[in-house]
Amino acid sequence: MFAQANILNAKSPEDIGVRTDEQKVVDNDKPLEYGYVDDRDILFAKMTWERVVLNERSNFPLYYPIDTNNIGKDRRSLYDVLMKNIKNGKIENIYDDSYFSTKRTLKDIEAALTKVDTTELGIEQLNAGETLSAEYIDRREITAADIVEYRIKGLWYFDKRQSEMKYRLL
Repeated sequence: MFAQANILNAKSPEDIGVRTDEQKVVDNDKPLEYGYVDDRDILFAKMTWERVVLNERSNFPLYYPIDTNNIGKDRRSLYDVLMKNIKNGKIENIYDDSYFSTKRTLKDIEAALTKVDTTELGIEQLNAGETLSAEYIDRREITAADIVEYRIKGLWYFDKRQSEMKYRLL
């Protein structure tokens, strides 16, 4: 369901969609905080990994646009948004493994963000027993086009206080 702000109180067509000061004060676009769940309230818990495959049609908004040269700044792929916010410091918690035990910095993961490949001529040079020349090594940064899927860790749990099965994204 979609609605336009100020549609009933507009004096002219230009006023439709313009929010009043009261609406701006009440409007809170921040995400809702998770409620506290005590460990004693969890009757059952199951850790799951979910795959978000980017070549499925419903996940295209997370993948496209790949080429951002001709697109406005408000449309970016999920990878581009994540990398931009890691580089400018808005995302500080980057972990090494799925147990969230070791934090990493941008400098730590820069090596993982480049792709190193050997060209066909380089493979022939290695098969001939020669030393690989630097000209046959192809280095490039990983872009949004290289991302195939995202793996998301979550926890399904039964909250006995509210008698509900819930999911928490980790």
